[in-house]
Amino acid sequence: PPGPEDLLCDIYEPAGDTETDRPLILYFHTGNFLPQYVNGSAVGTRTDSCAVALCTEFAKKGYVVASCDYRLGWNALAATQDERTLQLIQAAYRGVQDSRTAVRFFRKSVADESNPWGVSSDKIAMFGEGTGGYITLASAGISSYNDIILDDTGVPISKFWYDPGTGTQIPMVIESIHGDPNATIDAFAPAEIGGFPLCLANHVNYASGDPIPSTFNFQMNLGGAMGDLNWMDEGDVPMVSFHGPHDQFAPYTTGVLVVPTTNEPVVEVSGAFDVHSEINGYATNNNAVFAEIGLPDPAVAFGNQGWDGLYPVLNNYVDGAPTEPFDGAPWQWWDVATTEFVDNLNGTNIAATQLTLNPTMGPAEAAYWINEITNYTAPRLAVSLEVASLGPGCNDEAACNYSALATTDDGSCDYAAEGFDCDGNSLIVPGCTDVIACNYDGFATEDDGSCDYMDTTLPTGAENVWLVGLTLSGTENEPLAGGCELSGGVNPNVSVNGVFLGDGTGGPLVMSSVTDPTGGLLASLVAIVSNTPVGICGGQFTVNLSGTVLTLAEQNGVWRTIVPVLGPQYLWAAPLSSFTPGCGDPTACGFTSPCDISLLCDYSDTDGDDILDCQEIVGCQDENADNYNANATDAGACNYNGCTNADAVNYDDGANTDDGSCQFEIVFRVNASNTMVDGAMGVSGSFNGFTVSSMMEMGYGVWETTLILGVGSYQFNYANGAATETISGTCDAQRMVAVADSPMILDAACYGECGPCAGCTDPFSAEYNPFAGEDDGSCATAIVYGCTYSDASNYNSAATIDDGSCEVSGANPCPTDLDGDGATAVGDLLLLLGQFGQNCE
Repeated sequence: PPGPEDLLCDIYEPAGDTETDRPLILYFHTGNFLPQYVNGSAVGTRTDSCAVALCTEFAKKGYVVASCDYRLGWNALAATQDERTLQLIQAAYRGVQDSRTAVRFFRKSVADESNPWGVSSDKIAMFGEGTGGYITLASAGISSYNDIILDDTGVPISKFWYDPGTGTQIPMVIESIHGDPNATIDAFAPAEIGGFPLCLANHVNYASGDPIPSTFNFQMNLGGAMGDLNWMDEGDVPMVSFHGPHDQFAPYTTGVLVVPTTNEPVVEVSGAFDVHSEINGYATNNNAVFAEIGLPDPAVAFGNQGWDGLYPVLNNYVDGAPTEPFDGAPWQWWDVATTEFVDNLNGTNIAATQLTLNPTMGPAEAAYWINEITNYTAPRLAVSLEVASLGPGCNDEAACNYSALATTDDGSCDYAAEGFDCDGNSLIVPGCTDVIACNYDGFATEDDGSCDYMDTTLPTGAENVWLVGLTLSGTENEPLAGGCELSGGVNPNVSVNGVFLGDGTGGPLVMSSVTDPTGGLLASLVAIVSNTPVGICGGQFTVNLSGTVLTLAEQNGVWRTIVPVLGPQYLWAAPLSSFTPGCGDPTACGFTSPCDISLLCDYSDTDGDDILDCQEIVGCQDENADNYNANATDAGACNYNGCTNADAVNYDDGANTDDGSCQFEIVFRVNASNTMVDGAMGVSGSFNGFTVSSMMEMGYGVWETTLILGVGSYQFNYANGAATETISGTCDAQRMVAVADSPMILDAACYGECGPCAGCTDPFSAEYNPFAGEDDGSCATAIVYGCTYSDASNYNSAATIDDGSCEVSGANPCPTDLDGDGATAVGDLLLLLGQFGQNCE
């Protein structure tokens, strides 16, 4: 839980000063309510270079300036915008409490501690940069607790309320828990979460017991914003604001504040433009004092709508647009070497990122803006605190003692000696002045030829090929990225390549021998990289791209810019060795992955048909074939399916591939001589759904039928009329037939039995049965051949088999009675079949 924390101030006083009623400025630094470096930035302390410079400048002008701490801490990485808003609003509220406590601290020192810093308790101003600007604006506007959470009509400001999970909206700041805006009452967290202190009141009363006021007289901010315009009222203190119209993080008008390090949205705020629009909408303008004394307003030329106090920061603008859109704080500068040292310790990339956001960062650029801020603010501050007024003085802006309040020149102007500034410092500082050099000196004013552009262990030289490209996500060419950028990579096959030659001592490195293997897709990039100066320092690239300095930082073996360089596209570079050799072309043979470098692609076309060998498909090209392949590029065997067995009833002489469809004639026979036939015999089985198929009587008690069956095994039984046989014996209850690759005639099975019926098996016996299995002893009569026709003249009554010798005189009344039994029957048919085919001669 939080505990008491000592907040410190650095005091800046005029040198050798003995005054005891100096106006006081309280300065609050930037930092996103997080510690330096933790906030993803190289700045964020009361000793930032910008803070020191501004505090020093105003101390020179006769002010006592205190650069103050305030409490830090919030979760910028919270998962939801509501949670981020809750934490940031509470952090800003603590900042307001701390700034107002600082006011009371100095007032108490005047009244009760012999005024150790010689300040006036009635002439106090607040300055704030970045986050400090949010604090000072809020401190200047908020008049009470309800002013924070309710609009001017008493309606809750919804963005400052939230549902903690109870279904009820409550304020993000609660006075009994977080304290009042002035931090003059103790407040504690709810008992159920520990009851620890969240606000400890201090410097509340003078020694006399009278309350100490928390008010002040003037506010100036650099890149700040107001939490809500409802916080402002007619009669608030005069305000001066410096703000870039294209600030990427803090909106110039009204918009959503984003976390600079993550670009996550937090809460809607109002920037300088809308703040000063509000001021100028009041019946009595809060900044009226500026115009009342006739102060000239140079910011009119920069588009401030005639609203004195608003200074649009047009840093590096060309034709109304910023060339460095992420440089919203050109007054900042910091030590690159120190920040890189911290990066190396923590594995961060702050230096490279910040240099990309503000590539012209340095004391020279910052000094210009410190001077602009001082010259614009000083006269407005002086008249607001009533410490100066219009009158004679030095009115030459080139003079060291220029006064914006001077109405006439009184001859008091004091000028710096040639080659020196007003503090006696030489204006000529030799050193390396090229920002892309490894030994760039931001303090140097004159280049001494010492620039060194390579200090690295990265692979360079003619034997180390580098690839350079632009990311493709968000462009019409995004499909060419092949999905490689989804995981933070790049497609190495959509790039140009070349080498870096030289050691960096003779000037910037430039990529040499640049080629475009994409066939002209990146022709414009070839021209750019062939003429772009490069510094390779400490494991990172710095390039001067058409006047814009960009830093490329490494991630997973690929160096890329921190910010886009062309629309949504980032510039990247990587050595060939960073990529896996393979084939990244999905149209080539040997394709591995679009993210592999295409060193192993195979484009062989042996037959010269413009189709790669690996993509050729051999197949049947006859549309009438059963294996026709519409994708075939080369002729292959065609299959014509059908029955190729000539013994089958469905033989297809045009088929070359047997499809298993052959069907054969299968003759089923049953010997029913052992039973009384009920009308007709039949057969049923798995081939006909076990329905009965009728059979024909063939003689000797045998019945048969022919069925057409395909290859396979079938179960079946014979039927007597409608009754299916019950088979006795040791065989299966159902008969089986296995059809293979030819027609079949089944042996005549004895109805209801396992095998054939018994009978006379002697072919020389008149009782002979060709379908009999075992002999049953019924053979009794030997065969006697002769004329068995009783009407024949040579009839032989002993003959059992007619031998065709019968002689008949006159007409035979029954010529078909071959066996002479007086009737035409089966016996006559058998005799005829027995003689069928014999030569009658």
